[in-house]
Amino acid sequence: MDEPGMSVAMIYDMDACRWPTGVTRHALAQLERLARRPELRFRFLSGRIGEPDGLAYWEKLGSIDRVELPIRTRDALRYWRFTSVPTIDFWAGNVDWVYVPAEWSIPTKKAKLAVTSHDVLQVVRHDSPRRAEQLKRTFAAADLILSVSNFNTDRFLERFPDRADRLEYVPNAADDLFFETATPEERGRVRSDLGIPAGMPYFLSVASFQPRKNLPRLVRAAARIKEVERGEIAVVLIGAGNDDEARPIREAVAAAGPKARIRLPGYRQGELLRAIYAESLALVFPSVCESFGIPAVEAMAQGVPAALANSTALPETGGEAGWYFDPENEESIASTLRDLIAGGAERDRRVTIGREIARRYRWDDSNRLLVEALKKRK
Repeated sequence: MDEPGMSVAMIYDMDACRWPTGVTRHALAQLERLARRPELRFRFLSGRIGEPDGLAYWEKLGSIDRVELPIRTRDALRYWRFTSVPTIDFWAGNVDWVYVPAEWSIPTKKAKLAVTSHDVLQVVRHDSPRRAEQLKRTFAAADLILSVSNFNTDRFLERFPDRADRLEYVPNAADDLFFETATPEERGRVRSDLGIPAGMPYFLSVASFQPRKNLPRLVRAAARIKEVERGEIAVVLIGAGNDDEARPIREAVAAAGPKARIRLPGYRQGELLRAIYAESLALVFPSVCESFGIPAVEAMAQGVPAALANSTALPETGGEAGWYFDPENEESIASTLRDLIAGGAERDRRVTIGREIARRYRWDDSNRLLVEALKKRK
């Protein structure tokens, strides 16, 4: 990678493809677009890959210039907490930028370092003091910091005002496939996949099982709705988590009553997830700490109403299309879902607005802003 022009090496953990959070969706979308840019010389790096989903994605990269490190990404990150040798340049080559689509500190020798800030508030409010200190070191080392929302930018400036001159806005987005129409065949397979009767309406959540996603409260709130309690409207929680994260959700499901149809089918991706959105009654996103909310854009792009927490970044993302509730009040959530069920013309109006809002969040536009920021600060 010694020819003239801007060169970029990107590093991300392909093992994260197993449970594709918003950070992973962001990373893969930027990866695919950076690799297609003819004006860049691009190389992709990952630690040793062990997860089948990560290996499959790695093989899909085909002819993209890529290097697999000799150890797992998570082990490399632990190692780099204590030493900066060897720097990433050893594998990246002679590049202008090392781009990290996450909040990781990667030692470089000559290359400049760009990192994406996904959720300052989450680290400050929910993570350990050690993680907050790691975040501080990451931003201190970065030459460019990319923020995924205006809300996150404000939280960043409150916490790290001395890094304001390094900050640029590069928002999250939805994959192109969510702006395309799900086929009748795809939609026809949804309820069988989710384990609910044909034709049954359902509320949808697309989120990890982290406590901040507030899913036990969502289950309890939904169970207050008579149609859910009687098993006439289902609730589907797309996502996963470890045993400690899943336990309170399962307890709330068990307490919802014998007739309630509440399903936890795991993660879904691609065309199947698009069809699950398209068939849903509404997306419900009760997170108490969110810096963007990619599922809200995916739902709006599919013409699905979005019931959203009235806090953190979700009002910024949903705008006038959202149906808002207090995420810490079960009756507020339930009342909003009742209003949405009876929405009629108002529901149609907000769906139309949602489609327009979703068009503002395309990965091509986000990638353009990323490359412009790299070029400007080269």
